[in-house]
Amino acid sequence: MEIPEEIKSKFPDCPPEIVAYIYYLHEKIDKLEARVTELESRLKLNSNNSGKPPSSDGYTHKNHTTSLRKKTQKKPGGQPGHKGKTLEQSSNPDHIETHSPEVCSCCGRSLQNGSIIGIEKRQVFDLPPPPSIEIIEHQSLTKVCTHCGRKTSGTFPPGVTQPVQYGSRIKANLSYLVHYQFIPYDRATEACYDLFGISISPGTIVNITRTLSERLILFHESVKSALKCEPVIHNDETGVRVEGKLHWLHVTSASRLTSYSVQPKRGADGINNIGVLPIYTGISVHDFWNPYLSYSCTHSFCCAHILRELKRVEEETEQKWPNILSELLIQAKHLKEMFHLDDIPIPQIMVNSIKSSYDELIQAGLDENPLPIHIPGKRGRKKKSFARNLLERLDIHKDSILRFIEQIRVPFDNNLAERDIRMMKVKMKISGGFRDRTTAEAVVLIRSYISTIRKNGERVIEAINAAFNNNPWMPETHTIRS
Repeated sequence: MEIPEEIKSKFPDCPPEIVAYIYYLHEKIDKLEARVTELESRLKLNSNNSGKPPSSDGYTHKNHTTSLRKKTQKKPGGQPGHKGKTLEQSSNPDHIETHSPEVCSCCGRSLQNGSIIGIEKRQVFDLPPPPSIEIIEHQSLTKVCTHCGRKTSGTFPPGVTQPVQYGSRIKANLSYLVHYQFIPYDRATEACYDLFGISISPGTIVNITRTLSERLILFHESVKSALKCEPVIHNDETGVRVEGKLHWLHVTSASRLTSYSVQPKRGADGINNIGVLPIYTGISVHDFWNPYLSYSCTHSFCCAHILRELKRVEEETEQKWPNILSELLIQAKHLKEMFHLDDIPIPQIMVNSIKSSYDELIQAGLDENPLPIHIPGKRGRKKKSFARNLLERLDIHKDSILRFIEQIRVPFDNNLAERDIRMMKVKMKISGGFRDRTTAEAVVLIRSYISTIRKNGERVIEAINAAFNNNPWMPETHTIRS
């Protein structure tokens, strides 16, 4: 072990073995202190100060109700100007039942010939009796030509290919229960029996799922093509289990489009297989995950992630700049809501003021969190603190972080992609994972379809039924692109 000269000079009268041992203990203590600090920091991580999901907080997390949102003067409930929804009487009821009095409530005489002087209406909205299965038999007649004697048979309708099969509406309703409401296969079969009076096995639902996904291949390619033309897209990813192994579910979405993809790898290999980001030229909104930055599109970072990381720094260091920077970002968000919702750019003087304050706070943070001092004789670089790493990241990527105040279509956060991916996490909590890759790809394709049609205000069951009839909803003719 090579001992620095300045260490030797502090112990001129000690034997070299003692000096070497002191130097060894000093290095060991430094490593242990750094390790303790790192582990204590990990223990304090939760969904409020990091990217960890709320489900990981557990029941022992006392501050699980803490929100990054600041309190306002607004009262709970609907705000002034909010359009409420209530049940209103219909002008065209399906059935009318009259309730006429038989006798006078005073003298008891018959009112059969009494005149009507008023009508009070009350309406009840209810479901009709459970539908019964309708069995349609298709018969293909074969006739003989009286001139040439040739036999000719009638043609069955498209989709009628088996001697006995389920119709598209039963398949659509089952797909709705399983892939939109996330009812497990076994319970979906029970619901089918209770609602329609027929018994369908879970294996049949699996076959229906794969059939539906085959009808949506062209739709999915069209969605990916449309996403490449969107001015702003959102990207996110999360882990899923497929065949007992860790895979990655990627989501690429826009305000009216959603595309999911299951990939065995998380990084560039998986993103390249999806085929959107490699040739995308618009603005991609995402978190600070490094592989996204390798693509040549314009980038915009999720500020909600930054607020959580600033909260962590504030808790660990008790420094003031993280809280002030958080307030600055939230103030910029309010300005965006004030101007951009009306398609009006934020005045440049306000943008310049925000950027100037941002630079001052970053510099103040860098001053309070200097680079670790290099000790002569020690090999390797000393690890930077989390606060220092965050500050350097905020400094380098300033333009991408503050892009939301200059671009009207760029949001403050990546909530769109996170909301889209959250529903698939619900699916994972129910099923635990996918038994095979084919089923996984079929399910995410169907979810891409359901999410997209929901964003466009379409009815899910009707759209699924159209897909079973080889006429799925397509984005080329419905999605309005800017």
